[in-house]
Amino acid sequence: MVQVIEGKDRAHHAGLFETLFRARYETFVVNRRWSLPARNGLEIDQYDTDQAVYFVDIDEVGHLQGAVRLTPTTVASLTADYYPHLSDGGTALRDPFVYEGTRYIASPREKTAESNRVVKARILGAMTEWAWSYGIRHIQTVIDAPLLRSFKKVNSQTFALGSAHPYGGGKGVPGGGTCMAIRLPVTERAITEIRSYGALEYSPAPEAFAYPNAAPQFRDVA
Repeated sequence: MVQVIEGKDRAHHAGLFETLFRARYETFVVNRRWSLPARNGLEIDQYDTDQAVYFVDIDEVGHLQGAVRLTPTTVASLTADYYPHLSDGGTALRDPFVYEGTRYIASPREKTAESNRVVKARILGAMTEWAWSYGIRHIQTVIDAPLLRSFKKVNSQTFALGSAHPYGGGKGVPGGGTCMAIRLPVTERAITEIRSYGALEYSPAPEAFAYPNAAPQFRDVA
């Protein structure tokens, strides 16, 4: 099950956040070789604020299968702060109806295509359901350019804000590659497509998102 927790409640979930920040360190610093702030095997940055909302999927044995962080672009936007050149212009990168997704992880314990689809759908589904419930219209993020096709398979309405640009020295350099900024529309169609992609069902209680830390009940179809 995906847990949804606000940054301001981080002290009350110290163990979960240590697991999350350690997984981020392993994923982005060790495996992807990104140059990120890290200490004692934990990756924490300036966007881990009280306003951040975290979606975390930890299985029954404590393995973090998936995670993503959302921040309001009006106060915390990686795209606006460091990658404005990824937009071809005409789009406000800071908007009260746009949140930004960062530190996305999809790493199921079972390394199969089916498990990967389910984990991706649970995390992206929970994120999109939450955003829909709060009137957010788009989720903005920076991705490795080759992943655009993958994101469009989950949400066909996904679109790029501009062309791809190199980062970290470009493709072929450890920690480098090509990236682009994209937006994922938050719509009923997107929610339906995500459920279909992961073969998920959803049975929310009426108050499922009455509070940001209420956990959405995304699960596999029996």
